[in-house]
Amino acid sequence: MMRKWIAYLFAAFIVLGFGLTGWENVSAASASNVNQEINELKKKQDNLHDKKSNLKNKKENTEAKIAENKDKQVTVNSAINKIDQDLTETRNAIKSKENEIAETNRQLNTLKKQIDNINNKIDKLKKDIKKLKERIEKREELLKDRLRAIQSNGGSMKYIEVIMGSNSFSDFISRSSAVSTIMEQDKNIMETHAKEKKQLEDKQAEVEEKKKEIEDKKTKIENKKASLESKKQELESLQEQLDKQMNKKEEKLGELKKEQNQLENYKMSLAEQQQVVKNQEAAVNKAIRMAKQRKEELNQLGNEANGSGSFAWPASGYITDYYGSRGGTHPGIDLGNATAKGGGNVPIKAAADGVVTRAYTSSSYGNVVFITHVIDGDKYETVYAHMKYPPMVRDMQVVKKGQQIGVMGSTGDSTGPHLHFEVHQPKWTYSKQYSTNPLSYLP
Repeated sequence: MMRKWIAYLFAAFIVLGFGLTGWENVSAASASNVNQEINELKKKQDNLHDKKSNLKNKKENTEAKIAENKDKQVTVNSAINKIDQDLTETRNAIKSKENEIAETNRQLNTLKKQIDNINNKIDKLKKDIKKLKERIEKREELLKDRLRAIQSNGGSMKYIEVIMGSNSFSDFISRSSAVSTIMEQDKNIMETHAKEKKQLEDKQAEVEEKKKEIEDKKTKIENKKASLESKKQELESLQEQLDKQMNKKEEKLGELKKEQNQLENYKMSLAEQQQVVKNQEAAVNKAIRMAKQRKEELNQLGNEANGSGSFAWPASGYITDYYGSRGGTHPGIDLGNATAKGGGNVPIKAAADGVVTRAYTSSSYGNVVFITHVIDGDKYETVYAHMKYPPMVRDMQVVKKGQQIGVMGSTGDSTGPHLHFEVHQPKWTYSKQYSTNPLSYLP
């Protein structure tokens, strides 16, 4: 906004500085002076053209950099998306390994309990074997005693002597049965001894084998757990690397976005500068046209002064307030009109040829137009305030005497429909120090 305002001010300076100053000097200057002014304006026009071309190149280069920046952002965003996907997969893999490790820990705990149970069985079995060994040792001693007894009596023949030494048949039967019983008991003792010994040995072998099997399984699971822990560490290391890559990419993306903002702001600055140069070019072109037009007038009229020598009434109607009234603070005259009071439209016209220096809406003047004139070599600025509608002319527009510029109204600081008309020589100021009585110039 500030740059546009500067552009308008510069344009006004060009037109009034070159155009209107030319008008003042025209009354006493020759066509050669006008040619010199045109040449100077053309030099400024060439400079502005070069500046415009330079700004265009800068803007195109900036746009190319912005496009390149956006391409880099796309690449970085793609890399970030890929890293984010890898991170998700890695985190899932870590979670999976943690679940497997938890399962192996559960299996190891189960196996430890089984091993504890087997160890308890082995301990009990060892106790049973110890007791059995004691029984076996006792049986072996008993058998040894019997064998020694048999051997000392001549071996198995003593059994015959026992039988043959019977006194009767019934005694024979009794002694034979006793010998058979003793022999059968010895046999049973030997068989039981061998059977129990084999059972214990088989059971001990079975338990030892089961223990070995469980311990082998435990070793495998522990190896699996170690492998899982190792893979988990590798995945965690990968996750750490991916996190670092992600941080770097996000940092790079932040830098690219910052650079893009700077480039976009610079591009906007260049666009504003282009607008300023465009307005300057328009002002210079207008000044050139006005100078050429003045040159033609000189060729036709010689060195006559510009202007008709007088102002025209800016609107029809009657004076409702004079210059200097209200304790000397009224800087112009007020013109009323019955049609305007009744709501009708009364045209407001330019009092003389000139250039619109401002056309806008003011809090005090309402819809207002300022026009600069040069009459008989003297510069004036007229003010047309409280227009009903926005001005019909624009800044820097060239207007002719009697050309409609608005409609009588009551906008701004006004108590009813009228035209507030001011004349300042040579220009309007905020303090209105150059205000003059308009009636001095009106026919």
